[in-house]
This record gives sequence, C-alpha cells and structure tokens, in this order.
Amino acid sequence: MKVTYEVEKAARELISASCDTMDQEDFGAYLALCAPEYQYAIRVYSPEIRRDMTWLEKDYEHMKTLLDLLPKQNRDRNPIKRHISVREVTSVNGKDEVTVRSDLQVYRVLLDGGEAQIFGVGKYTDRIDMSGDEPKLLEREVRLDSRSLGAGYHIPF
Repeated sequence: MKVTYEVEKAARELISASCDTMDQEDFGAYLALCAPEYQYAIRVYSPEIRRDMTWLEKDYEHMKTLLDLLPKQNRDRNPIKRHISVREVTSVNGKDEVTVRSDLQVYRVLLDGGEAQIFGVGKYTDRIDMSGDEPKLLEREVRLDSRSLGAGYHIPF
C-alpha cells in the first residue's frame, strides 16, 4: 500500500480519535476504533534489570473486560489528557496496513485546583488496517520512558 495524503490523514485522525475517546473515558467509542484482532501492550525498559518489562498486555476481549470494569474501580479520578505528535506513517509491505509512530505526552489535571502535571512520556507504535471503509487499530504498543506513575491509575495509555 502506498502512503498517500489521504491514507496518512486517515491514520492521523484514527490515532487522534483513539486519544480523544480515552481522554473522555468513552471506552465503547475507543473499542469501536479497534479491529476484533486488536492487541495492546504497555512496555518500559528497566535499567536495573537491563530488560523490557511488560506492564499490560491485552487482546480485544480482555481490553473490553478491563474497560468495562473501570467505572467500578477505586482509582485516581484526576482527568488525563494525551498529546501526540505523529512522527511517521509507513506502509506494511504486501498488506493494506500502515505503521504509525508517535511521540506521547500525558498530562494529569488535578481536580483540586486545576494544576497540570506531566504524568507520563513515551511513544506509540500503532498498526492500522486500512482495507475497510474505516481504518481500524490492529495493534498498539505504548513504550513508556516514565516509570513512576503513582498508585491508583488504571486507564490504559
């Protein structure tokens, strides 16, 4: 697949929509952006053990279960806002797919005064199916640089 202006625009819009729906905690809308074979992971490198750690790894069904249970969790209720900068959109050889690499900054806005704090920094690597009428997320790997997120926050990045 050739990465045309339209393909890149559709991929960027999908990535933005995925962040917006999670920021609004509209988990049904987020899942509607995902293909049934969706895979999600959060990983971070640990210099202490000199290897990657996987903090979360879910397929579509397990992600749905996680998101369905979130309203029942005792968790940090301060809202977060994801800010992404798409760096590159590349084609996957022989498939109607693209890979999108983005920089990610996550801000937490404290409810008791509105102070904004940097909550997390990292990168998204997304694989997107472009074959249908609407693009769908096939895979998202969140690669965090931040390793101290505090307690009580359960919503995936």
